[in-house]
Amino acid sequence: MPEPVRCDVCGKLFSSRHLSSHKRLAHPKHKLVGSSAGEGAMKKILELYKDLTAEDKRRVLAELATLAQEPS
Repeated sequence: MPEPVRCDVCGKLFSSRHLSSHKRLAHPKHKLVGSSAGEGAMKKILELYKDLTAEDKRRVLAELATLAQEPS
């Protein structure tokens, strides 16, 4: 009988029989650049930010500041 095992990416429990399929479908490799998905996303955002014009950078920062002030 398959043992329950925890996904090392998201921490959810799965049957050992289905863990590899879950990881392949739910956590594709191109999303995970670094030790966590958040780090990979931040790297991509910074890469894109560097290519913006000065005006677009100001607009992005203003929108991020607005989002940061919103209650969770």
